[in-house]
Amino acid sequence: MVFLILAILCSTAISVFLRMSNNKEHSLYGKLVCNYATCSLCALLFSRVFRWNETTLVLGAVNGLLLVMSLYLMQLSMKLNGIALTGLYGRLGVCVPLLFSVFLFHEIPTWLQLIGMALSFLSIVLFFYQSKIHFKLGMTLLVFMIVSGLIDTMSKIYQFYGEPSLASQYFFLSFFMAAILSFILMMVKKQRIAKNEILYGFLIGVPNYLSSYFLLISLNELPSIIVYPMYSMLTIMTISLCGYFFFKEKINKEMIVTFGLIMISIGLLNI
Repeated sequence: MVFLILAILCSTAISVFLRMSNNKEHSLYGKLVCNYATCSLCALLFSRVFRWNETTLVLGAVNGLLLVMSLYLMQLSMKLNGIALTGLYGRLGVCVPLLFSVFLFHEIPTWLQLIGMALSFLSIVLFFYQSKIHFKLGMTLLVFMIVSGLIDTMSKIYQFYGEPSLASQYFFLSFFMAAILSFILMMVKKQRIAKNEILYGFLIGVPNYLSSYFLLISLNELPSIIVYPMYSMLTIMTISLCGYFFFKEKINKEMIVTFGLIMISIGLLNI
């Protein structure tokens, strides 16, 4: 449970630093490159062996592509919709790994856990449909939601098919691939890395790596049908609170009701 809490805090830190960096006038791609370069370095520092197999290579490459797509879409959404709503949509992708857990990995939840899962989905739907935050719903948010869910699913897929001793290599390959793709995008757009992008890339990159690392450990300790809802619901709550206290984003009555449902669902998921 400790590692799950650490994963939640690191995931929240990513959103906070991204939101802070969006107040500055610089490119999207420079932060992506510096962020994933930092993640790659962190993965190397945590590596105990320097080898990988075909499974690690393929899964790392796929995850790297998803990481670039997710962070790019997250930055765009934060500029348009704010940190709270973007965090909500990112965590709404919890349905993707949950479906994989039930149908692919055959993890069967108890009735109380099913009720907790239903309440967690209800809390997200309630917040979305009754929120007073106005925005134009488009394909960007929909794709961001799906991609975020697929990234969480990749951790479970590696935990199931990959070699545990090569987890750091898996993360390194994922982030290194993401760094290369981000650099190519930056070159295509003819942009350069500004000095403050190096700082923000580091601040985003460290918790970005640690959130993935802690989430993978959590999946080894707890069933994914418990990990993913708790990870999603508590991340939504902490991101929304950060948006309220640090960025003056409003929390309305619907959000308070949502937080109440989140706490109930978390309790049921742990019974």
